[in-house]
Amino acid sequence: MILHIKPIGFTLCMGVSFLMPTHGFAVSKLPVQSVQQSGKCTGIILDEQGEPIIGATVQVKGTSNGAVTDLDGRFSLSNIPPGSIIVISYIGMDTKEVKWDGQEIKVTLKEEQHALNELIVTGYGGQQKRATLTTAISKMDNKVLDAAAFSNVGSALQGSVTGLQVVNSSGQPGTAPSITLRGGASITGSAPALIIVDGVERTLSEINPSDIESIEVLKDAASTAIYGARANGGVILVTTKRAQAGTSSINYRLKVGANFKRDDYKFMNARNYLYYNR
Repeated sequence: MILHIKPIGFTLCMGVSFLMPTHGFAVSKLPVQSVQQSGKCTGIILDEQGEPIIGATVQVKGTSNGAVTDLDGRFSLSNIPPGSIIVISYIGMDTKEVKWDGQEIKVTLKEEQHALNELIVTGYGGQQKRATLTTAISKMDNKVLDAAAFSNVGSALQGSVTGLQVVNSSGQPGTAPSITLRGGASITGSAPALIIVDGVERTLSEINPSDIESIEVLKDAASTAIYGARANGGVILVTTKRAQAGTSSINYRLKVGANFKRDDYKFMNARNYLYYNR
């Protein structure tokens, strides 16, 4: 609020009155509109060890105003109204939100906690936790297999693993599909995936789907370190279920299907064939 002060007064001269400034004062109140000032937001982003995080994304929530931390983990944002919410995110770290009150921001990001204790059968070293796994491996557990409707294990892999090609080469009932990985290129032109069941080479048609605990698909060249050239087309590791002491269970699974041969097609005679090729 601004106080506007103006002196006023009254003077009498030769019978005529005039309004002239004197030592009196009148005070009037003028409304003033409040304007919120925008400022510059600066800060530093650190990890749990106190090291600066390079490339962290810093953005004002609900806007496109953002920045990326530099080599020292620092950032700077302009035209930020006080009270704005600053969102800090980085790959592998928990996203954090901070309210900016005009002061420099110092934020420590923590690592994301995921379920990385799942055991993966690698074929070269037994089992590893997914957190320490450095090779390209895809896994399917028995829950996924039980939910799928398929006549053989090879059909269950179709569309479930990236880069794995499952082709039904024959329409004969019970025929196992052809499984290849990484294009199936080799010297002989044929490189089917190597099937290993509990450490022994077998075919998927010999396995009862209900006995499977998990299926791991080894995709990269690291599998050739133990399986050699046979692993050129990829390796599929099948682990079967094991009995547990003190527990007994009886499982019954019935699948009924029918396959019928279509009626013979009507063949063209010589005249129809010539007319068709014209």
